Amino acid sequence: MKNIIYIVLLISLVLSSCGKHSPTLSKGTWRGNIQLNENTLESQMPFLFTWNKTNDGKEEIIIINAEEKIPVNEISYSQDSVFIKLPVFKDEIKARIISKDSIAGLYYHTGSRSKYTMPFYAIAGKEIRFGGEIVPPIANISGRWETTVAPGDSAEYKIVGEFKQTGNKLTGTFLTTAGDHRYLDGLVSGNKMKLSSVDGNHTLLITADITKDGKLENGLLIGGPKWKERWIAIKNENFKLPEPETITKIKEGTGVIDFTFADLAGKRISLSDEKYKGKPVIVQLMGSWCPNCMDETRFFNELYPKYNPAGLQIIGLSFETNNFDESKERIERFVKQLNAKYDFLYAGEVGKNISETLPFIEKLNGYPTTLYLNRDHKIVKVYTGFSGPGTGEHYTRTKEEIIKTIESLL
Repeated sequence: MKNIIYIVLLISLVLSSCGKHSPTLSKGTWRGNIQLNENTLESQMPFLFTWNKTNDGKEEIIIINAEEKIPVNEISYSQDSVFIKLPVFKDEIKARIISKDSIAGLYYHTGSRSKYTMPFYAIAGKEIRFGGEIVPPIANISGRWETTVAPGDSAEYKIVGEFKQTGNKLTGTFLTTAGDHRYLDGLVSGNKMKLSSVDGNHTLLITADITKDGKLENGLLIGGPKWKERWIAIKNENFKLPEPETITKIKEGTGVIDFTFADLAGKRISLSDEKYKGKPVIVQLMGSWCPNCMDETRFFNELYPKYNPAGLQIIGLSFETNNFDESKERIERFVKQLNAKYDFLYAGEVGKNISETLPFIEKLNGYPTTLYLNRDHKIVKVYTGFSGPGTGEHYTRTKEEIIKTIESLL
């Protein structure tokens, strides 16, 4: 089914003059829509944001995902077009200004190994995330759900859905072995649940039907043109994922470890350098394209000033593209926007055989994966994934575990 509003806006976009001066865009709440997949309503992902003027007169957009509020300050204009760079990552929006209340154009995604565009439009004055008629929900789906993705396929795997519903309002996240899907925001209307999120890298739309016997069926998880998965779920408060310490394996007999990679100036840095000798080190296997790595980096950056004087060092090994200069630019943006104070090195191309870069790892099963080394640089703990602030009590426990581990190393 074609989206009529979207088609009308695109026609207006084509007919509008490229040379006219841009009007002042309306301030207040807007609803954006990204066409993630084929041009159907099923694949259209809405999200809310506010367009504001700051106290110093600059423009600012605030993207709203449940409790998360993401400030966007890189906004520029050229004639009748507006350009919006999302923070931390490389995603951006380029749109034609149709009127003071509407813009339309493209959402540009730049991942670690993927680049694509998706149609985008936004309308001012819309304060409800998902449009259409909203009716009373047939059930309250708050709680923990054992979720099967790609059910019946050889690639079937398990994740955990955790939701909180108040009336029609629905928030929550999905927990995976690599972390979580961060802040999801949406509703339950009748027998339909809908959630979405935009954070500068993720563009997620999650839908499902609520059955009369209390299951979630006909689920879809759509993240972009090539990411569309089916899912089902049953309520199960006791279901657990594998423990994070068991997911990534270190080769048997591994003792003291070492590695050498380039820093952002191109200088070769080794774990055996004087700076790290005799000191406990956290080695963060991460990427500037990874939202869970962003959450982990923010927490490590909070801890670093407290524990670095006692000797703790942290090294982010960033797996990016196979081009150093391109990767350097991405890492520098990531580090600058997060104001990260510890060391970051370029570790090569993501997805490449890990045994070529870190031969002591038997198999890497997700980013971030964090190695905790004692003063002798022997691995005492390996932890895959990071449950971020969108996971509530899981985030609290994760932080407590990390602090306990650091203090034991010191």
